[in-house]
Amino acid sequence: MSNELRFTFSLDKLINAIAFFASKGIRDLTKLKVAKLLYFADKDHLLQYGRPIIGDEYFCLPYGPVPSVSLNEINDALHSSSLEDDESINADAICFASTLKVHRPFFGHPVFRAKQGYDADVFSKSELNSLNRISERFGSKTASQLVELSHKELAWMLPNKNRPAGGRARIPYELFFHDADAEAQQLLRFIKEEQADNGELDAFMCDNNANWGNQLDAEPSAGRPALQGTL
Repeated sequence: MSNELRFTFSLDKLINAIAFFASKGIRDLTKLKVAKLLYFADKDHLLQYGRPIIGDEYFCLPYGPVPSVSLNEINDALHSSSLEDDESINADAICFASTLKVHRPFFGHPVFRAKQGYDADVFSKSELNSLNRISERFGSKTASQLVELSHKELAWMLPNKNRPAGGRARIPYELFFHDADAEAQQLLRFIKEEQADNGELDAFMCDNNANWGNQLDAEPSAGRPALQGTL
């Protein structure tokens, strides 16, 4: 068994995270911008609470860190949104369509907009706090600006050194901690011990009940399918 950190992907959290961003008035939610916002939100929450929000598996691609399952789901949703009542539309795309709509401008890339408010019940309080912080910090930036920022992340820079031309390289969650402070490093050691003891990390910690150095509930002072398509 791999010693790398693993988490369980949540489609509900993916869909509602996009709806959350839209509810905050973030413009131009293309799949590229969404992917970058998800990365920063997952990192924010992981370093403070020991688990990401979406639970995806990240890869290093030319345009920065990419949540792989999320990209597949987003591509399916974008494709299905143009098919209307086609019977080939899958169940996940239908879930997307119940909460999000796709706007296709005459020029530019398709963007997500919310049909209705996000479902706050799918998130913990700390996850909502992380999503809000990332929205305030990065929401006004363009996709290109977010790509540029993500290229300064060690989690992308290190695997990119060995990424084959035109290919991809996996980003272990451990790399999210590479430039983190001492407290986050201590948290990493703790959750790796939990993985070793329990065999997996899926939702090993609930931030509403856990007490990590009296900080977890305090207000903060960051085998998957192959990638389909590109950013």
